[in-house]
Amino acid sequence: MQPAQTTTPDPPPLDPAPLDQATVLAALRARVARLEGLGRARHGMEPVPVAAGIPLPGGGLARAAMHEVAAISPGAAAAFCAVLLARSGGTVLWIASGGSEGLQAWPPGLARCGLSPANLVLVRAERWADALWAMEEALRCPAVTGALLAAEDAARLDLTATRRLQLAAETGGALGLVLRPDAPNPDPSAAASHWRVGPLPSGGGHGLEDPRWQLELLRARGGRPGGPWAVTWRAASGTLDMEEAEAPAAEVRRARRGR
Repeated sequence: MQPAQTTTPDPPPLDPAPLDQATVLAALRARVARLEGLGRARHGMEPVPVAAGIPLPGGGLARAAMHEVAAISPGAAAAFCAVLLARSGGTVLWIASGGSEGLQAWPPGLARCGLSPANLVLVRAERWADALWAMEEALRCPAVTGALLAAEDAARLDLTATRRLQLAAETGGALGLVLRPDAPNPDPSAAASHWRVGPLPSGGGHGLEDPRWQLELLRARGGRPGGPWAVTWRAASGTLDMEEAEAPAAEVRRARRGR
């Protein structure tokens, strides 16, 4: 006869420790930040392409940098900026102040330039100081791939302000654009590049042709100025094509007179 076997009951499960909500939230935020950083790394920090043939350091507009676009014509310059922002590859903020009515965003027109309304966030600030603050915060956010500040009053965008925007873009990795009216003697700026954009006449004259723009590179960090170039936006293919010959001087003069 075998001796009776005795079994030791399993110990009762330990009560789970109460969750520290602050710690959990901090861990989740850190994980999201890492994922966003990995997503940006996978997307790459390659320059945003402009038009083939335009000599730019690295081949395009540098990300993690702020660039200025001077508008001979608000419509042409806004369309050019929309093309660049669409190529940034993610969420885009278009920020305007109460005094920049001429540079406000029109989503259907921006969509024709490749900037989908699904990726576009419009911000309207009544005060210029609030618009600057919103632009700086947008550029610092790792979830934003591009941000534009429509600046009607260029005199209030001084060297200190542009330095802050440049540092914010370097922190977040986004493409930053400052869109402002063309001025004969612009203030000093920390922007990585400085462009001038205006319209050029289209071929047929019935308003349905692909738009043509005049681009001038006035200043580029690490590069040389260039242009003017005549480019055509092909909405059907989503390409910006540079014409073989530079824009005739007469067309450039007409575009400037029409601003």
